[in-house]
Amino acid sequence: MSKQFELLQPPSDGISKLRFHPTDDTKLLVSSWDQQVRLYDAQQNQLVASHHDHRAAVLDTVFGSNRAFSGGLDRRVLAWENYSHTREIGCHDGEISALEYVSSGNMLLSGSWDCTLRAWDSRAQGGAAQIAKLDVEERIYSMSARETLLAVALAGRKILIYDTRKFDAPIEVRESSLKFPTRCVKLMPSSLGFVCSSVEGRVSVEYLNGATKSNYAFKCHRQPAEDNVDLVYPVNAVAFHPVHHTFVTGGSDGAVSLWDPDNKKRLKHYQGYPTSISALDFNASGNMLAVASSYTYEEGEKDHPPDSIWIKPMTENEARPKAKKN
Repeated sequence: MSKQFELLQPPSDGISKLRFHPTDDTKLLVSSWDQQVRLYDAQQNQLVASHHDHRAAVLDTVFGSNRAFSGGLDRRVLAWENYSHTREIGCHDGEISALEYVSSGNMLLSGSWDCTLRAWDSRAQGGAAQIAKLDVEERIYSMSARETLLAVALAGRKILIYDTRKFDAPIEVRESSLKFPTRCVKLMPSSLGFVCSSVEGRVSVEYLNGATKSNYAFKCHRQPAEDNVDLVYPVNAVAFHPVHHTFVTGGSDGAVSLWDPDNKKRLKHYQGYPTSISALDFNASGNMLAVASSYTYEEGEKDHPPDSIWIKPMTENEARPKAKKN
């Protein structure tokens, strides 16, 4: 098996999001606090293109059909057409924290700290681009879209589930079973539920109404300290394997864990990354995992390793769940 490798020409400031292309195994989008969006060829280890058209930190980026979208602290949603030039699609009244793209309707979804969820026609120009605006109770921290479902994690621990074909009200409103603020929410590939991670070293696996499986939560990304007290780290990122439907978590302990949600077991534990894991994503085939090692400031301002992106090749069996014992 080939070893993992570090991408050349990484961002110079905090890495906020990694996204592989939904069908092209090699294209990797990266947003960062240095106000840039970068497109890499992860297989060739090459920076293909970048743009510096945001005026402040970029918090999220996502692929569209033949373009990419980005948003962040400058409150603007930008489209990166053919990865060559940008145009502004619209803006929020507060910082943009989360983006998702629904290919079936060419619809871009943006969530913000202004307590709104907005939908945009990604092909439209100017003010006509906004097709929906929904007020929510709290700031939006994280979002996840899959087919016609959208999960939205709010600051107050609420999780809203929407049907993107009918955007008037959520079809489910949940309060996270985790007692501390949500860092990441990710819908399951089966669309039967979602995984939620918190700042307090816990992950919950929760199923939507109608599913026959039971919800559960578990501790992770903790290290033993003195006097039988655990050192607890935020769980910043979650990503599902597209084939085997196992998932990885990344924590501020600089480790990545691979989990089997059905058997409730940890399959692998990957250690030794330079600093906090800020973002994760599998490519479409599931044979590569991108890992962002980027200090997330949970210990305040201090000297820390430079930001880095690692590409970890995954073997066919590595992410496969183990067979249940009779």
